[in-house]
Amino acid sequence: MRSRTLCLHAVALILVFAPLAAPAQAPESADHAQLRALAERHALAQVASLAPDSARLRAEAARLDPRLRLPACAQPPETFDPPGQRPGANQSIGIRCHTGAGWTLYIPVRVEMLADVVVLAAAAARGTALTSAHVRLESHDLAQLNGGWLTDPNDAVGMVLRRPVRPGTVLTSSVLERPKLVRRGERVRVVSSGGGFAVATEGEALNDAAEGERVRVRNVNSRSIIEGRMAADGQVVTAR
Repeated sequence: MRSRTLCLHAVALILVFAPLAAPAQAPESADHAQLRALAERHALAQVASLAPDSARLRAEAARLDPRLRLPACAQPPETFDPPGQRPGANQSIGIRCHTGAGWTLYIPVRVEMLADVVVLAAAAARGTALTSAHVRLESHDLAQLNGGWLTDPNDAVGMVLRRPVRPGTVLTSSVLERPKLVRRGERVRVVSSGGGFAVATEGEALNDAAEGERVRVRNVNSRSIIEGRMAADGQVVTAR
């Protein structure tokens, strides 16, 4: 009887001093702030290659729904661009986890790319050849533009307006064009070179052309049509 009593006391002591079993823990969730930071970093990297050296870059990811619970990723999540996305002010950055059950999330990101670009200083009509008095620098968000902007006013001098624009308009390739050196119907000198010699003939331009552009020319004598490239001196150059 004494032996049985001792055994019961021993069992009681084991139960009293044994560590309590840890309660089951819910799986750790991915940190929303870290996910947003990943999306912002990816968006900035995408536009950095397009920005001028002096540009001020900023990205802000949309806040996630606090009810969203994603399992924490055992490995750093992968960021990616959705198919067909182009750099711009409004991005959708994908984040993908390959571990565990895996998940994919898309986070909207607003990007700013502030820099000084060339704008029109005063109203000018279509066909105006710009001078230094026509242009100035002004800060703009380049992420809102479709490219083609200029950061050096000298690059706009000598260019021609494709259409009338208001003061303050950002001068891009959609607004500017190089001056035409020949117009359709005008006579032009055609120089064909090759084999150590050059032959010059006269022709009629069949289209307008600026320096470096292709132009079709009809020979005034043979009436044959050739194609060449417009040179800075106003001649059409072809290779034989």
